[in-house]
Amino acid sequence: MANNENNPSHLSKTLRWTDAFALSMAVSGSIFASFGFALGALGPIGALVLWVGSAAIGACQNWIFLEVTAMYPDKPGGIAMIATEGWKRRCTLVGPIASFGYWLGWSAVLAIVGVSAGSLIQAQWFADQTWSYQLGSVSIGLAQFIGAGLILVFWQFNRLGVQMAASVSKYMGVLLLIPILVLAFAPLYSDAWSFSHFQTAWDRLPATDWTTGRTALIWLFLIAWSAYGTEMCAAFGPEYRSKRDMRIALITSGLYTVAAFAAVAFSLGGLADQQAAIDNPNGFFIGAFDAILGSEYSSFFVGTLLVGLFMGLNASLADGSRALYGMALDGLTIRQLGVLNKHQVPGRCMTVAVILNIGMIFLLSSPLAILVTANIGYVASIFFALSGFLWLRKDAAQVERPVKLGGGWIPIAWALSLLTALIVLVGAASTELVGYGGTKELLMGIGILLLSVVLYGARKLQDRQPPNGPTSHSSV
Repeated sequence: MANNENNPSHLSKTLRWTDAFALSMAVSGSIFASFGFALGALGPIGALVLWVGSAAIGACQNWIFLEVTAMYPDKPGGIAMIATEGWKRRCTLVGPIASFGYWLGWSAVLAIVGVSAGSLIQAQWFADQTWSYQLGSVSIGLAQFIGAGLILVFWQFNRLGVQMAASVSKYMGVLLLIPILVLAFAPLYSDAWSFSHFQTAWDRLPATDWTTGRTALIWLFLIAWSAYGTEMCAAFGPEYRSKRDMRIALITSGLYTVAAFAAVAFSLGGLADQQAAIDNPNGFFIGAFDAILGSEYSSFFVGTLLVGLFMGLNASLADGSRALYGMALDGLTIRQLGVLNKHQVPGRCMTVAVILNIGMIFLLSSPLAILVTANIGYVASIFFALSGFLWLRKDAAQVERPVKLGGGWIPIAWALSLLTALIVLVGAASTELVGYGGTKELLMGIGILLLSVVLYGARKLQDRQPPNGPTSHSSV
């Protein structure tokens, strides 16, 4: 069957809110990928406040994204689409830059989570396999090869359709709840949990000055990739069975993530010493679980943690591919990416993400170095989406709004837009101050965003040429 790339209705309307919620549960699991870095650098109080605060910002933003997504029920892409629609009357280049930045932010989760999962697997079951190859300044070992293999496995799941991806996430979500609930209730039943970690951290709180504020902004920049991630529910707009499903998915996923982050961060802050997180940011969870229930359950809980990370791989492929597909439908990138495979999913877009992420795994040194590269575009796209909402209140006042927020949301959107702009400007320019990222990561992130302009120009050239007939489904 031929695919008309100008008709996004080829995306099947089969998604229930529970399906999208299951996919978004990967966001709560992402805390296990990078919380150790934050705990080591900020201590238990700083890490708790910033992770929970960032998740609360993400949950608030979901309401804003809900209004605009409901305005355009046939447009995929989520916040990438919102940024494009909001800015198209003022600066057409915002569309490709914001959309490509959003796609990169979600797609890079594959590399971040893949390496984190590979490190956990190596630490738990292959600790003696310490071999590595040196590629320039990057050391490539077993963790990187495991990460690349996991990406290839979940690529195959997602190629079979969104229902397959959602079904896999539902089963994995149940397993992910095990470590989250064990940690959530640890302060109530475990002698290993101690409030003294927070008391010590309170006594060592830094002064309230620009240095502390800049550090907070840098970590908000780093945390945003996960804490804001429940906006992914907006990317499936054309695939929901009803607007009610979309509304419930966006609201419940944001609230659940705030609760999960609060429970995990509070528990780990009282279980793990800050120095343990510094020494082993990827694997210090193992010691925390051993302290709660004993080392005999260590492998089981590492397995459940891995399930949470695997959910990130699943969600990243599902969400990122739809953002790139939506770009092609809107004429923001090359026409060849606006194609669905025989299972009605953007197979080519998934393939592009897989190739890019395997390259990042072998070219960047750590998960947070990858994160710095990806977050430049992702947080910028959040800014363009929030400000796009404000522009649309003026430019598209006549468009029907199935979900209409009250006037009080206008100053909230302004405040969030300004905060996001500050986060991306300070965060992108200062990550070397916290030891993660530098000039190479900054230039790679900017270079990938500039690539979006090149592809946008290529699409404009394509549009000037006469079509060669309908485009067939991709076999990818």
